[in-house]
Amino acid sequence: MSRIENKSFLDLYREQKSKPTPAQVFIAEIAALTRRSENTVKMWLCGKQTPDELTQSIIARRYNLNINSLFPKAEAQSNAI
Repeated sequence: MSRIENKSFLDLYREQKSKPTPAQVFIAEIAALTRRSENTVKMWLCGKQTPDELTQSIIARRYNLNINSLFPKAEAQSNAI
């Protein structure tokens, strides 16, 4: 027999709010996969850093992507704009 819990509506909201977002989960997964910090992954995402070729190949293999499409060169991105 299951026991009924006593929670407020606000408690339910706070529980949901405390869960990581899909973006946070993605960053954590890439950090674990590449053995880098979450901060480093965020730097890759904002374009301030680029991972080395081995790390890029690990990410490409995980998502079954062409390695050249993961981190396009800055001039290729500016030409596309």
